Amino acid sequence: MTVGDTDFGLQVGIGFVGRVVMAVFAFAGSIVLGRILGPDGYGMFYFLMAIVLFAHNPINGWATACRKRLTESEFPSGEAIGATVLGIAVGTAITLMSAFLLSPIITRHTDNPDSWVYLTVLFVGIISFTASLQILKATKHFGTSTWVEAARDIVRVLLQGGLVIGGFGVAGMVGGITAANLLIVPMVFYLIGARPTVPSKESLLAIWEFARSSIPSGLVGIAQNRMDVLLLGFLVGTEVVGNYEIALKMTMPAMFVAGVAQSGLMGRISNLRSKGEPIVRDIQNNLNYASIIGIPLFFGALTMAEPLVVTIYSNKFAGAAPFLIGLALFRLLRTQKAILVATINGLDRPEINLRISIVVFSVNIGIGVTLLYIIGPLGIVVATIMSELLAYGIRAYYVDSMMPNLSLITRPVYEQLASGVVMAIVVYTARQALPIRFWPMVIVVVGIGGLTYFAMLIIISKSFSTTIKSIITSLDYG
Repeated sequence: MTVGDTDFGLQVGIGFVGRVVMAVFAFAGSIVLGRILGPDGYGMFYFLMAIVLFAHNPINGWATACRKRLTESEFPSGEAIGATVLGIAVGTAITLMSAFLLSPIITRHTDNPDSWVYLTVLFVGIISFTASLQILKATKHFGTSTWVEAARDIVRVLLQGGLVIGGFGVAGMVGGITAANLLIVPMVFYLIGARPTVPSKESLLAIWEFARSSIPSGLVGIAQNRMDVLLLGFLVGTEVVGNYEIALKMTMPAMFVAGVAQSGLMGRISNLRSKGEPIVRDIQNNLNYASIIGIPLFFGALTMAEPLVVTIYSNKFAGAAPFLIGLALFRLLRTQKAILVATINGLDRPEINLRISIVVFSVNIGIGVTLLYIIGPLGIVVATIMSELLAYGIRAYYVDSMMPNLSLITRPVYEQLASGVVMAIVVYTARQALPIRFWPMVIVVVGIGGLTYFAMLIIISKSFSTTIKSIITSLDYG
């Protein structure tokens, strides 16, 4: 059942394909929904989502602790799952009471009398799905967790699209995602393959020992992830939030590889260490290729941001182009940081991630608010990039001190960066030579960029070309 007993590369591959499928449906849905709702309505929904994601973290942090204990060979799996279910139940009850009591404040800040109901409904659906998914990520089939998310997103897009087209607006967005979350939860528990049992006092204390760091660390992490939206929503307006979220959606592919690897790496390290087996090779392999999609996406955004945004989402979202460039760089930094976060947690040192998150969050807030008033909404993104760079640097220092044999920036990463630079030059030249006023030409230029990047990798990267040859050989049945 454990993540230490599986082919990690295979599971990452399974998860990667799942993420691609999920992204295609999510991206298609965002185009339809964005065009119908416009920046203001689209931004309103994601402003509410940011509040919910901030509030749901204590339960998600508890589920993370349950997942960590589940990866340990001696911990009773049924009790870890039972503790997760207990956390969902307690969190739901607290949220219902809190939302009702705070409804006047919620209404005042969102200009919508139904917002407290939206927040409550969103919370119940999201926490039920994310907490149960944490447990699935601790099993040897962690790669399928991405396919579960893909299934959820397919259902979500269909439901939200139908409801929004039917005239339900933001309420349709809320109802669609909540229904999708609750419909998929039973599937998650089926895939876990173990029944929940009532946790003992000793098990709850063991989970709490990890949770007391994972909960505040995650809370700060979520606050940092969603602080851009919260600040823009409270201080600027939901229309800017809509532009920001569109840019964030477009940079989502950057995390395809890193996101799947991170989801299983903590459990992998934890399980291997509990059995006294080496872990450096697994971490190194993940660092080598975590950014393989993030790098070309950044260079692509750098050279094609405005044509891409306008072509896909219409002129209403033209203001998203500057956000796209900044968030692509942010995602690139995060691809490497994600592996370090999982490594530190897997080494059973969540308090390190907590301390770093608190420092980075404080820096992000201070710089973000300052730059917002100096250079406008884009200042929020600049602050996020600076804080992400700081978060990576501090974690790199800790990981290097704990694992001196690990190379943090390796030859494959430099080869990917070199290929990205060549791609940017080719794309910029093509953009100058071709008329990109029409969407077919935009697709052509993007295709040229993608082919250039991967062709360069095959030429200059021995490890990448060897991997491609192995895949082709495995498919050759003749």
